[in-house]
Amino acid sequence: MAIRRLSYRLDQEPETGAVRLIPAGASPGADGQVPGQGRGQVPGQESGKESGQEPGREPAADPGEFGPAVERVMGAGSELSYSLLPDGGRLLCAALPGQRVEALYLSADTPGPGPVWPIDTWRSATWEPGAQETLGAGFVESELPVPEAHFDRERLVEFARERADRVAPFLADVRRLFEDPAGRQIVLVEKDSEAVARWVALACASLPEAYVPLLTFTTWTTAPHQSPQQIIGIGPEAEFDRSDPATLAYLYRVHDGTGGPQSPPPDRDPWARFTAERWISGNPPRPAPGAMPRPEDAFALLPLISKGGGSASDGGDGSEGGDAAGLTKAPSGADLAGLGDDSLRAVFDDLAGSVARGEADSRTLGELDRLCRGLDADRAHAARPLALALVRHRLDAPRARDTLPDLTAFEGLPLGQEAWRQLREEYGDRADDALRRRLCDPVHTWTEPLRLALAVGTDGGPGLAEAMNRLAGALLRPDRGECAHAVRVLDEVGHLPLTRRVLRLLIKDFTERKLDRLRELARSPQGDWLWRHIEEAPLTVRLVAAAAQWHGPPDHLRGAELFKRLTELLPGQKVEDKTTLGLLWHIVWRTNPPDRAEQPWIARTCTPRLIVEADLGRRVIGWLREPDHCDAELVEFARVMCGDAKLGAGDRHTAALLVTAQDLADGRMLLTRSTVERLAELFRKAPPPGLVLRQGIDERVGHALARAKALDVCDSHGVRILFAARRELLRPYRAYFLDDRTRDRLLRELPEQPAELAAYFHIWRPRQRHGVSPEWNTVAEELLDEVLAPVLDHVDDHHLGRVATVLQRENQDVQGWTAWRRRIKQREHPTAHPTAPQDE
Repeated sequence: MAIRRLSYRLDQEPETGAVRLIPAGASPGADGQVPGQGRGQVPGQESGKESGQEPGREPAADPGEFGPAVERVMGAGSELSYSLLPDGGRLLCAALPGQRVEALYLSADTPGPGPVWPIDTWRSATWEPGAQETLGAGFVESELPVPEAHFDRERLVEFARERADRVAPFLADVRRLFEDPAGRQIVLVEKDSEAVARWVALACASLPEAYVPLLTFTTWTTAPHQSPQQIIGIGPEAEFDRSDPATLAYLYRVHDGTGGPQSPPPDRDPWARFTAERWISGNPPRPAPGAMPRPEDAFALLPLISKGGGSASDGGDGSEGGDAAGLTKAPSGADLAGLGDDSLRAVFDDLAGSVARGEADSRTLGELDRLCRGLDADRAHAARPLALALVRHRLDAPRARDTLPDLTAFEGLPLGQEAWRQLREEYGDRADDALRRRLCDPVHTWTEPLRLALAVGTDGGPGLAEAMNRLAGALLRPDRGECAHAVRVLDEVGHLPLTRRVLRLLIKDFTERKLDRLRELARSPQGDWLWRHIEEAPLTVRLVAAAAQWHGPPDHLRGAELFKRLTELLPGQKVEDKTTLGLLWHIVWRTNPPDRAEQPWIARTCTPRLIVEADLGRRVIGWLREPDHCDAELVEFARVMCGDAKLGAGDRHTAALLVTAQDLADGRMLLTRSTVERLAELFRKAPPPGLVLRQGIDERVGHALARAKALDVCDSHGVRILFAARRELLRPYRAYFLDDRTRDRLLRELPEQPAELAAYFHIWRPRQRHGVSPEWNTVAEELLDEVLAPVLDHVDDHHLGRVATVLQRENQDVQGWTAWRRRIKQREHPTAHPTAPQDE
């Protein structure tokens, strides 16, 4: 290693303006050396009395040896410049007042003393030839200018905040200098060289310490096109076209502090964004000290985060955290203060990559784990990649590969649903296989493998499916010890989704046998567990458990009372679908029909249509057979029962008979020959109805025949029904015609309707033949005398003759009509001499 410090006087040709360096005068310096004479040392060299030299000194060098290089730098009008020479050495030149120049040459293998050296030498008093020399770190005798804290971190933070929008673009361009050494130089346009020096200091304080000696610069020059340095400082008056597109696009990257062009904010440079945010937030980065890092690690974010990553001169001892390739110290929440969303994500991505590459020791892993658990919502979202990397690292550890993966320790990490999905895909099969192997052991040993399998989330694995099926099967055998073991395992695991799924399996392929076993479970000691989780159970289990409870003391509910109480547990407190109705029915009545007295309430509560859809019509058909009242509800029930194909033929005929009678009575069905034949057929096929139902049917048929037109009754052969009618049918028929309103209507209408008048006479005339009941003859005779006879007084001779014509045409009893008229006339005029009617 070698250091040369040289002093010159700057001279300039008056005619050409060329710069010429003249070695400084030979007046003695403070240390007895001749200024301008080369001085140097080799660290570790033995003291050499034999050589006749002072220990650590090399022979004096000719100042002219480095003169050409210094002239090239100073010829560009530089103030403080730092350049790399072809031999690998470095040249630091400072232009001082009085046309003096101090130059410092360091060989390629000579290290620098600090993280921001050599920019720290800007305007340093130690450049003066007579300044006192001070030992620097790593040197036996140092002639390096000593920093005077021109660029301490507090001042750089203030500088970065004043130029906040320019820091990230500038640092991104600095990084490009090392990615492409032959790329574009950076030109800093400022009003004074102090601002340029601070920009260079900011770059040096942000770069890895080993990169600082490679960053060349000049704080101020009047000839930027002649300057070979990477960072060139100029003033606004310098000869440099800042508006030329070619200059900006191909030659230089310009950062104009006077309002001109500058590089755009970096979108894809997390290092530049992060470093800028750290400076602006007042929490400056601390680049890693030490040897030159690998290219892929040179601009890693992690070394900038941890306060333990600083060098000794920055307050960190640099001793913790392993080698330079590993993590020096995990960051804390305070280290992340002031970072934007993009930088946070980049930091955590970098941390995740370090963990995935195995660069973190156990202490660092623990610190990262605690960091992730202590983050708030926004930061926790950004930390998901790191959390996932931590989980994978521990699950993939050699000692964990043959064991069941335990994720319960990571439940507090901000993994997110997507990360859990990935973990289930990667480790679910392993956990499920391990669980399946453990199912050969007794039930009470399943707690831990179940808990671990559920932590990984092996929802669809065959092992978990088999475990749940066997737990459900054990619960349905409360008479065996495995039932209690299953309850204990479910309680110990304490996994609500698992409990919910096992409860659902209790009703899978539901049968009468399972229904009985569910009742037994509800009544067993394990029923307490069932009631503790009753809100998570499916509706079937809740209904069966409630029925088992209310069936016993103190309620002792049965039948419709139990059914009604169970409906209160349903949504809306009513039965709305056939599946629920079928379930309730089997719980309350099994395969038996309800008591006859309960059937009307059941039909009204559940609706007949739902009963038929649930295939339960046969269970309540007794209401139709033996009703208490033949009302509209019964008719609607019968109407629905007509569509139940599972009913017996007799019950369907009975329902159809009642519905047909009601439709005829309401006029929804016309009285025709086909309807009369249908009605007669139903009367023949239906089993003899009970008294109430028979009366209801007869009343409706009687009303239908009474309200129909007499001609329709004749044409449809409805008179045949009347001839054989019982008292229940004739009662409403007779009452209809004897009503004053009906009699008044007929009295008004029939005199002008000879055909209708003839039809009434044909229906009501007396008949003495087989099949005609005495009750009908009595009613018919009464209606002839009380209803039809008064009409005759209002019929003129013409219409009376037409009545006879209609009767004759229809081959009906014309003679009976004549005899009846004569009898009515004699009854009304007993003293009149009988004469032949004129119309006949």
